[in-house]
Amino acid sequence: MSPDLEHDGELRHLLHDAVSDVRPRRQQPAPDRSGSSGGKALTATVLAAAVVALVIVGTAWFADRPVGGGGGPAVDPSQRTRTAAVTVFYLGATPAGPRLFQETHRVTGVATSDLEVAVNEALSGTPSDPDYAPGFPHETATAHVTTDGNMITIDLSQQPGATVRLAPGRAHLAVQALVWTADAALSSRQPVRFLVSGKPVPSLHGVDTSRPIERDSVDSVLSTVNIQTPTEGQTVRSGFTVYGLAATFEANVVWELERGSHVVRHGFTTARQCCVLSPYSFTVSAPPGDYTLVVHDVNESNGEGVGAGEDTKDVTVR
Repeated sequence: MSPDLEHDGELRHLLHDAVSDVRPRRQQPAPDRSGSSGGKALTATVLAAAVVALVIVGTAWFADRPVGGGGGPAVDPSQRTRTAAVTVFYLGATPAGPRLFQETHRVTGVATSDLEVAVNEALSGTPSDPDYAPGFPHETATAHVTTDGNMITIDLSQQPGATVRLAPGRAHLAVQALVWTADAALSSRQPVRFLVSGKPVPSLHGVDTSRPIERDSVDSVLSTVNIQTPTEGQTVRSGFTVYGLAATFEANVVWELERGSHVVRHGFTTARQCCVLSPYSFTVSAPPGDYTLVVHDVNESNGEGVGAGEDTKDVTVR
């Protein structure tokens, strides 16, 4: 049966229900007058019930029809755009060499999964902090990303970094940035299989991708210190709180607030746990002005100076 005929049947059924309980009041016999007020009242009651039924059915019918008419398919809710907040890993310099740093990006107009959005941000997005950079510079490739619950597949539209040559260490971190970003989007640890245009790719800039790649350990690829808030270029009030992650010797976290070459404020705190990446926080008060916030660990050999991890953020205190 066609949808229109089904709705016609529903309409007749509701009309019958709407008027089935309507009964004329018993009155004393009276001469038949075709224009009597009783007849008019009964007719008006029946018509009112019919109108109500029509409104109910019509509303339901139109609500069930696709927008735009013509019998076309209804809009798939999964294709409506939204804003996604995703964790992205980029490369940055540290005293121990390049490491991965994480940022949180809010991406608008999203119509795909958070997993795919996050990986594309890591592949070719723009870091908020100019000290960070995507692993593959000036990348134009895009990624289609899926998971079956056990393994993630990143299918690249073309070989990444086709116009640049990457040193082996940077290429390894560039691949790991994609793996870490994908795992963070799913809050799980899954190996990542790389394809290019739907076909297996044996290597990416010398990194063996013939088999799925596991996420490397925290201490081998991540910076041991990462500032999460304030973000780069943020305007804050005096007494602002700094939040971040650190994996440091004896959980020590050291900080300075600098204006040019002058240290205006300094202090230290401890992370929640020693030697594993865990949260830290502290509060900074300073006069209005432009500053650079520096957070770092300490040299494990003597407990002084800058160690292997450091992160900075330019902020304005108002």
